[in-house]
Amino acid sequence: MKFVKRISLFFIYPITMFGLGFVSNMAIQEYFYPGQQENRELADRETQIQPAPVRTMEPVWEAGNLEEPIITADTRYVVMSYNTISGETTESEETTPDKYIGLTRQRLEEELKEYVESPSLADQQKGFSHIELLSFSPARVVVRKSYEKEEGYFLLNENHYVVVYDRTLTHMYMNTGIRMEALPQSLQDEIMLMKYIETENELYNFLESYSS
Repeated sequence: MKFVKRISLFFIYPITMFGLGFVSNMAIQEYFYPGQQENRELADRETQIQPAPVRTMEPVWEAGNLEEPIITADTRYVVMSYNTISGETTESEETTPDKYIGLTRQRLEEELKEYVESPSLADQQKGFSHIELLSFSPARVVVRKSYEKEEGYFLLNENHYVVVYDRTLTHMYMNTGIRMEALPQSLQDEIMLMKYIETENELYNFLESYSS
């Protein structure tokens, strides 16, 4: 029995001393560092409940979205012809010029500016004055050509052939290749007196009727 008591005292004594030492240490820390223990416990709790930072997704830009649209071989090229004197506008779809294929909107506008400085001979004869870009997309491009020349043509006889002059009679518009002898006498008489044709449509109707 005495042996059991000795064993109990052997274990109880150290435990008691350890507990007294722990309590004394806590009392000393509280005395010299008041509130430190509470702050540490509060920090531990905040660390435990602090939510994980939310990661935001950065926008991803695909390279294709940054590319500018360009003219391709499949792009429809529409030309609107505007007569600034009569106010008439006609529209036609033409083959896209090879030099325009691969151009962006800005590059096409630069090309059109250069065209104003040096238009084709056909446009010059029609009184070309300006060209502008009305719409642009890879599917369809629309440009408008403005002309200041009034319509009106004269049919004349030159070396037994019918030729066409503009309304000013200063420039030959076309050599028709139609022989005077192939025309009715009444029409020959009109041409000998310089027959006037008012519009381009009337002129081409004449050519379709009497060309072989």
